[in-house]
Amino acid sequence: MSQTGISTFNAAPSMLGYLYQVRTALLWAVRESKHSDFTASLETLDDVTFHLDGEPAMVLQTKHSLNTAATLSDLSVDVWKTLRIWMIGSATGEIPVGTTKFLISTSAATVGSACHALCVGADRNTSLAAERLKHAATSSSNVDLATTFTAYLALTPDQQQQLLERIFVLPGQPSADEISASLASELYFMSLHHQETALETLEGWWYKRVIGEMTNPAGGIPKAELEARIADIQESLKPDSLLIDDEIDKLLVALEEMPEFSSRPFYKQVELVGGSAPRIRNAITSYLQAFRQRSVWTRYDLLFESDLQKYDKRLITEWALLRSQVCDELGSAPGEDELSKAGRAILKWAEDALVPIKTSVNVPWVCRGSLHMLAEDLKLGWHPEFKDRMEAILASAEAHT
Repeated sequence: MSQTGISTFNAAPSMLGYLYQVRTALLWAVRESKHSDFTASLETLDDVTFHLDGEPAMVLQTKHSLNTAATLSDLSVDVWKTLRIWMIGSATGEIPVGTTKFLISTSAATVGSACHALCVGADRNTSLAAERLKHAATSSSNVDLATTFTAYLALTPDQQQQLLERIFVLPGQPSADEISASLASELYFMSLHHQETALETLEGWWYKRVIGEMTNPAGGIPKAELEARIADIQESLKPDSLLIDDEIDKLLVALEEMPEFSSRPFYKQVELVGGSAPRIRNAITSYLQAFRQRSVWTRYDLLFESDLQKYDKRLITEWALLRSQVCDELGSAPGEDELSKAGRAILKWAEDALVPIKTSVNVPWVCRGSLHMLAEDLKLGWHPEFKDRMEAILASAEAHT
């Protein structure tokens, strides 16, 4: 009995095809945004559709091949499957006759073929393309394409010509991993110093937006939304600003996750001054947000370790001043209640403080979370006697492990 290897089920080509479709949609959306209005959608009328005033103005079929020698011949399955979609769309009226149709492929177009005749340029010849396709449909013995051949031959010569007049073939296009260079060229204005970060951020948003639109359709992705996102990224990469990760900004620690942090020094620092459960939860959330966002900034070279150290030093200086002010009001022999109340006042300052890491970065959890990170390292604290108290707490915890 013969065995089928796991490699037979390799889905890489299909997956790459979908990723190519999404990246191509972004590239074309960026290009189109420079000279026309639109709403873009994927997997609606076609692989990619651009609507104008509610009508499909342009549809794209994307074809990605791992075979660098692949060509678009007159009998190419990709060509005839694409024609079938467009013929059905025209017949039902879903894709109006006047809609511009693009076949975008990484494969080359065979010289003298119908696809070559439908390329953009001086050699474009729709009459020749019609002849080549008719010859292929009448002479081929491909059973899988028989229905499509019959549908094409059922069109009158005028209908064939009308269909092909609005079809443009773009062969030899950049592959899925090469589109980045094309995007960089289109978005050269975004950030001269951090263009790779800008592109990755834009693509990350685009993928999430496409997934959201496909799972919960809301009419597509409008040009205005794309332009707004590009503008936001541009703004966040200016010298006085920093990129804020949307997912980190939305982070909220679940109540059931709180016990996982109960042994951490920053958690115990809030607990030490009698901070409520909501304040402890806020401390955990802010700590994680700041920790992750700071890691992103350093990973993309938006900030260096020396920048973070300088910022932390500023925070410690501000904390020390506030702590002195609070402790001056305690008197010579404060009781436990007074110490805890003073500690909560210092904690409140940490929760409300807005010491920006850069002038235009006003997200509150960056400062708040950074202060909790310093509390984690015992470089500062909330209780007026936090050092001695925390040493005792941690020593006791270690003795019981």
